[in-house]
Amino acid sequence: MPGRILVVDDVATNRLILKAKLAAAYYDVLEADCGQAAFDVARAEQPDVILLDIKMPDMDGYQVCEMLKGCSETSHIPVVMVTASSAPKERIRGLSVGADDFLVKPINDLALFARVRNLLRVKMMFDELKLRDSTSRELGLSDFLENAEEIDSEPHTVMLAPAAKAQGETWKAQISKMSNVEVIGVCAEREALNMARFEQPDAIIVHQRLMEDGDSLRLISALRARPETRQAVMIYVVSDGAIETAAKALDLGTSDYVLEPFEPEELTIRLRTQLRRKRYSDQLRSNVRDGLKMAVIDPLTGLYNRRYATQHMQKIVERAQDSGNSFAVMMMDLDKFKTINDTEGHDAGDMVLKEFSHRIQENVRGVDLVARMGGEEFLVVMPDASDLVAKHVSERLRRAVECKPFVTTSGVELKITVSIGVAIGQPSDDDPNVLIKQADTALYAAKKNGRNLVSFHQAA
Repeated sequence: MPGRILVVDDVATNRLILKAKLAAAYYDVLEADCGQAAFDVARAEQPDVILLDIKMPDMDGYQVCEMLKGCSETSHIPVVMVTASSAPKERIRGLSVGADDFLVKPINDLALFARVRNLLRVKMMFDELKLRDSTSRELGLSDFLENAEEIDSEPHTVMLAPAAKAQGETWKAQISKMSNVEVIGVCAEREALNMARFEQPDAIIVHQRLMEDGDSLRLISALRARPETRQAVMIYVVSDGAIETAAKALDLGTSDYVLEPFEPEELTIRLRTQLRRKRYSDQLRSNVRDGLKMAVIDPLTGLYNRRYATQHMQKIVERAQDSGNSFAVMMMDLDKFKTINDTEGHDAGDMVLKEFSHRIQENVRGVDLVARMGGEEFLVVMPDASDLVAKHVSERLRRAVECKPFVTTSGVELKITVSIGVAIGQPSDDDPNVLIKQADTALYAAKKNGRNLVSFHQAA
């Protein structure tokens, strides 16, 4: 997994050692010898991970981390602080200003590369989601605003899988101090899997030694593989101090780990950081989904648009080729719709279009494709439909429009009719556009012959 790593240390020898290790693993390494240089390089080069020494001549690593996290151009870059001290207060201070982890000198290679791999995966995911979200916003398909206070105020569910009940109660007491957090505890590996399926927690804290002799690493792997818990935060508590175990947990999908013994505050700070990151990624994913949805949905009627209809029709054609069944293609156009806009106004016209869409959907099957092709022109495609079925349904649709007036918000009753053109697709047909054109030709014939009619395309 290639990536760009910025190494920040005022001692040239330390930088060279780290650079040699990382370069041997095919990482691209950048260097900075002081805090201001680190900030400038990070802004200009956009590294994937920053390894930041705490003690430097111009400003300490905590100040640099605050600068990086406070700048919109660099706030998304993971920061790992490098220190000669393993004092809990230093870890808590660093985590509080936004650091993702700590490495203690002399740096353990296994811990270094495991954490770098983990943070690179996170960074690549965020970069991809931000790119897609940015594209959606440029196209006017979504409106995303990152708001950390909003994210912190949202409710969270945290599931605990401790080594003992007393430990679980201690964790619960500490985590419950966080606002809008519901804490649930489990006693065994199987119980954790079952509870996670129903509760779908936002975060799961797993101790290395589960109660009832469960396998904690197997639990993490299973939770990460399941759709309902795949995006959950997972924090692994390592009890034996073995970096090998922590590294394996990270590679299996753990979001973060903490080594025992630790200050209770450290656990909540790590949890809060991970929950904020999860909420941010969830919002980005939601924006991408909404953007994709908006790209294929007509905003007025809620029906699919021409773009989606054309693609989906190709699948219906392919299905007909596989099944050997015919299918029906209907083009529908409201009669004299321009008169409604001219006499009653565009608001009334929009109301008619929405009500017309509703009546179509009420009179076709769930498997049928219904789309607004533009203006007052609509498309209905019925898979596995013969000409007799098409005739019956098209007449039913025509009557559904004619039989009941459309009432505007001002109480005006409008008598609306629709003309329908129908083409029957056969298994031998392979071009959806030809069938749409045939249905459109039949629609023109219905208009020409007096409107409020159903007309079938006559094969040559």
